[in-house]
Amino acid sequence: MKASFPVILVSALTTFFGFMSLMLMDFEIGADLGLNLVKGIVFSFISVTVLLPALTLTFYRWMEKTEHRSLIPDFTGVGAKIVKFRFPAIILVAILIVPSFLAQSSTSFIYGLGELPEETRAGADARQIDETFGQSTPMVLLVPNDDIAREAALAEEIEDLSYVDSVMSYATMIGTAIPSQFLEDTVTEEFLSENYSRMMIFTSIGIEGDEPFALVEQVRALSSEYYGDETHHLGESATLYDMKETVTVDNQVVNTMTIVSIAIVLMITFKSLSIPIILLVTIQAAVWINLSIPYFTDDSLVFVGYLVVSTVQLAATIDYGILLKETYKEYRKEMPAMPAMKRALDEKLFSILVSATILSSVGFILWFTSDNPTVSSIGLLLGRGALLAFVLVIFLLPALLLVGDRFIKKTTYKPNYFEEEEKTDA
Repeated sequence: MKASFPVILVSALTTFFGFMSLMLMDFEIGADLGLNLVKGIVFSFISVTVLLPALTLTFYRWMEKTEHRSLIPDFTGVGAKIVKFRFPAIILVAILIVPSFLAQSSTSFIYGLGELPEETRAGADARQIDETFGQSTPMVLLVPNDDIAREAALAEEIEDLSYVDSVMSYATMIGTAIPSQFLEDTVTEEFLSENYSRMMIFTSIGIEGDEPFALVEQVRALSSEYYGDETHHLGESATLYDMKETVTVDNQVVNTMTIVSIAIVLMITFKSLSIPIILLVTIQAAVWINLSIPYFTDDSLVFVGYLVVSTVQLAATIDYGILLKETYKEYRKEMPAMPAMKRALDEKLFSILVSATILSSVGFILWFTSDNPTVSSIGLLLGRGALLAFVLVIFLLPALLLVGDRFIKKTTYKPNYFEEEEKTDA
């Protein structure tokens, strides 16, 4: 417990603060998601540090009696083979990292549920309706009901917009010549409330995408010309547009705070300026490569999937790097960099492989089994992300630590690294 507690604590703290950053989102799903993930980390930490040792001590005799031969091959000597790829690993990631960063920044997002699979009843029904009647997305615009003539002029301009089939309002259906006081309440209540007049805008366009969102912007611009900020724009397209505007800012805040908080934890833990950079570059490169693949395959990415993976992959998989770096640091106090890294890889490769396999398997199982496109895409991104993080931690992180050994020593407070020259003289 004494030997493993520091590693477990640092891993828990980096994941904890990474998930805490989700709670800074204005979009409430981020706060809900972040809170539940943070609670999961806290309870997991308590369980591992309190319950697991107790169970181990209680049932260790059963564990010894049920022990079997190892089904996993011995990893001794694997580290020596891995470090041979240190320069190719650095070169390959250096080539991929900039295009991956640009590509993941340009990926198109789906903010709604996306297209339902044809094999589901809802998906088949929706597709049949579109084929029979064409696409139709209604929008609602609430405007002050104090000037029917102004409402009629606005409705006429909106009706001239591309993809707008018709506009239904008091001004267009009843006219401007008949005062609302002369009509039955059953007629006026369809269009008028105490303060607002309702305009129904029927469009021949989808729910989200460049063209639907452009139409939302045009309708809002016209309503603003006539009524300023006194209008309310409703409907699925308008809601998804607002979601897009909100989460674009949220993404920048969350990603920045995740990286900063994890960097501070690593800086304090390792007492180093360079180690946090090396660890974050390794895992962030895996995140960018993972999220860039939908751009190159011309697939739209469900925003919730992007939100989960961009934060969870960084916060969860950096534990692999912490485990390897902590082991390497201890051996580096006893021997030169190369043998220390070989030994650290031999010793911790199995532990990292188990963790990565569990997370990756869960993700791929979600991808294979779920008919929900949102859940399926999250599973694919999570499974692929854990696999990429494992590969980069095993190949890129050792390469960066070996190549930057002198720089790390100079930017770390009292590293106590093994000095070969001093040892030889002694």
